[in-house]
Amino acid sequence: MLNYKLLPRRIFLIIVVFLIFYLSHQPSLKPPMEWFKHQDKIFHLLEYGGLGFALVLNRDLFNGKNQTKLIILYGLIWAISDEIHQYFIPGRFCSWQDLIADSVGLCFSVWLFSKIFRKVKNTKKSK
Repeated sequence: MLNYKLLPRRIFLIIVVFLIFYLSHQPSLKPPMEWFKHQDKIFHLLEYGGLGFALVLNRDLFNGKNQTKLIILYGLIWAISDEIHQYFIPGRFCSWQDLIADSVGLCFSVWLFSKIFRKVKNTKKSK
């Protein structure tokens, strides 16, 4: 049965996943202005930080004791498939440095937002 309260969360997750795919599919995607070397890694951190946030918002999709591990596993699988996808796009390439930036952004945001949501949930329970 469809829970309409969760629909905005699901839509947000779908938008984030498709945005990552869309950006990865762009040939020769470059930052608008280059301020320092390897600044694209900041964009990778932010992009996968957004995915981590969207996954934590939809944490009910990942049941069990290992919920956080499953969320991170799903995000890492998406990051790996994203890098492989870029290998086939003209002007793009598969990079382990990008994968590391993706993983750091994902793991940090999952850790941060899990902690925040847990604290909010505990605050609501105590009232």
